Amino acid sequence: MNWSAWKLFIDTQPAFRQRQINHAVFKELAANWSAVSVLPLKDRQWLETNCPLDINYTLSGKETDPAQKARIVLADGLTIETVIMHYGTGRQIVCLSSQVGCPLGCAFCQTGQQGFKRNLTAGEIVEQALLWQRLLAPAGQHINNLVFMGMGEPLLNLPQVLEGVEWLHSPSALDIGWRHVAISTVGLMPELKHLLNYGQQIKIAWSLHAPEDKWRDQLMPINRRYSLAVLKPIFREYVVKTNRRLMIEYLLLDHINDQLEQAEELVNFLADFPKNLLLINLLNYNPGVGNFHPSSSRTREAFIKFLEKRGYKVTTRLSLGQDILGACGQLGI
Repeated sequence: MNWSAWKLFIDTQPAFRQRQINHAVFKELAANWSAVSVLPLKDRQWLETNCPLDINYTLSGKETDPAQKARIVLADGLTIETVIMHYGTGRQIVCLSSQVGCPLGCAFCQTGQQGFKRNLTAGEIVEQALLWQRLLAPAGQHINNLVFMGMGEPLLNLPQVLEGVEWLHSPSALDIGWRHVAISTVGLMPELKHLLNYGQQIKIAWSLHAPEDKWRDQLMPINRRYSLAVLKPIFREYVVKTNRRLMIEYLLLDHINDQLEQAEELVNFLADFPKNLLLINLLNYNPGVGNFHPSSSRTREAFIKFLEKRGYKVTTRLSLGQDILGACGQLGI
């Protein structure tokens, strides 16, 4: 969606016309402007030319699969990928991309190894969620959660990410509650401070993956710029100031960061965070790039028990979408 053209048009319209347009796009889920008969013909023609509603995509996976992936071709020919995860409880979680590619080059991530093209616009972010809502609608289903865990580092495109979220949050759009939005970040300054002072109850996930700089430098080159000593105080401030839970994302890599020695280092690193406001989310490595292997189930269970005995709440993220290269770290450009 051409966000600039959309704003140019809608900002000049009276309130009743804005409501009609939003209803047509986000409630009736119109796929082209010619179907929006409440608008004058000249307006439909202008919008069809400058802000078309059609989305050029290919789909991997079936509705009955735990996860589906959509590859979207943008107006300039570049492509992004977005994933939806279907849970038996009726939850529909959409994983959104914020950039075409990613400049951070994390050693375990397919997207990061393929380089960076550009940031997405707010409209291109909204378009991903809108696509999934169109696909869910025939079954009477609705998107429940949005997570910025797809292609790119959201904080490197924070203004457009927040503008897109505000659009999707609006009751006149998809009406996604603030608490149902999560942004995952490696941690960047000063963007992190801006996000933490944003004022809305967006969930934050910290992609930590190693509890000390020696290993994090190797896995995530950005750590050489923003070390753990720099990032830790601002994340702790977030927890204490907002009294909201922080998710710690930790990718278990066989014989790299999954031994009990690293578990103890993680406990020591998190010692001055309130335990009741931390959730340690352990991720399994999904085949992609780098000379890595997933931790064995025995090693993973030992890691979990070590953390739980010390009072931490631990979850293990299900690796959905491996068969369609749609799991964490597998999205490509």
